[in-house]
Amino acid sequence: MLQVVKETVSNYNTFINDITEMVKVMMGEDFSIRIYKVTKNNSLELDSLVILKKGNNFTPNIYLLPYYEAYMQGVGIQELAKSLCSTYRNNSVPSVNENFTYLYDDIKPYIIYRLVSYQRNKKLLEKIPHIKFLDMAITFHCLVQEDNDAIGTIRITNEHMQMWETSLQELNLLAVNNTNYLFPPVIKSMDEVILGMLKEEYMNGKEDDLSDKMLDRFINNNDNPNEHKMYILSNQKGINGATCLLYENVLNEFADKIHSDFFILPSSIHEVIFVPYDKTITKEALADMVRDVNYTQVARDEVLSDQVYFYSRENNTISM
Repeated sequence: MLQVVKETVSNYNTFINDITEMVKVMMGEDFSIRIYKVTKNNSLELDSLVILKKGNNFTPNIYLLPYYEAYMQGVGIQELAKSLCSTYRNNSVPSVNENFTYLYDDIKPYIIYRLVSYQRNKKLLEKIPHIKFLDMAITFHCLVQEDNDAIGTIRITNEHMQMWETSLQELNLLAVNNTNYLFPPVIKSMDEVILGMLKEEYMNGKEDDLSDKMLDRFINNNDNPNEHKMYILSNQKGINGATCLLYENVLNEFADKIHSDFFILPSSIHEVIFVPYDKTITKEALADMVRDVNYTQVARDEVLSDQVYFYSRENNTISM
C-alpha cells in the first residue's frame, strides 16, 4: 500500500513539473509561469498554476487536479497544456476596477466578508483577520473580478492589515456595508426553486415529458405562501450566499413575514435553509439530515457547518 502511495505522489509531481514546463514554452517569454499551493476553504490544499503576463498584477488561479485526473484517464499532456493556455486566455476578464491596485483607499469599496467553518479552518484563521460567529468565522476578502457567472476575490491576510495600517473593526464596518450592496439577499421557497429548475429543464428540452399543464398544476398547487415549509436564503449570485445570515434585518423580517421562529440549516457556504418552527420537527432530526448531506452531497470546500441553528423572533437572536 505504501509503495502505491509513493508511486502516485511521484506520478503527480512528475505531471506537475512536465505540464508547467510545457505551458512556459507555449506562452512564451512575456509570461511568468509558477505553481502555488492554495489553501482553500476548510483547509483543502490545491496546486494552482499561475500564468502572469508582464505588467499585470492579477490573474486567475487554474487548479491542476482536474487536469491530472484527465491525464490519468489517458488524455495527452500536450493536449492538456494547450487546454490550460486556452483556459487562461478565456478567463482573463477585466477586474471590477480596471485600475486595481493594493492601495487601501482604492479597494475599500470592494472589501466584503464571508462565513466559513471555524473548526475546519483553524490553521488558516491564524493567518487572516476574522471574527468568530457561533461555530463559524467571518473572514474578509477583496472583490477584484465579477461577471454574470463568477467572481474573483483576494483573501485579506494579517499582512494586508499591517500594510494598510487598518483594524479588524474597520474591515468589518466596510464589509457590512459593501457585501449587502454588492450581493443583495434573496429568499425563495423550496417550491420556487424546484419550479425554476423544472422550467429550466423544460425550456432547454432536457425533460421531454414535462408539459405546460404539469407546470401550471405545480404552480396552482403551491401558490399559497402559508403552505411553504422550507425556504432558501442566498444572494443574487448564489455564491457564498450563506453570508446573508449576517445582513441586518434579513432574519427578523423573514420571521415577521411567516409569523414564526425558524430553524436554520447550513446547506453549504452558498446557501442556508429556513424551516419554520413546528413542534413535530426536532432539532436533532434536522442535524442528522445536515450531517448526512454534508458528508455525501456537499463538496469538501463548500461545507459550512454540521450544526442546526434556531432563530427566535421574540429575541431577534440565533442560537445553536
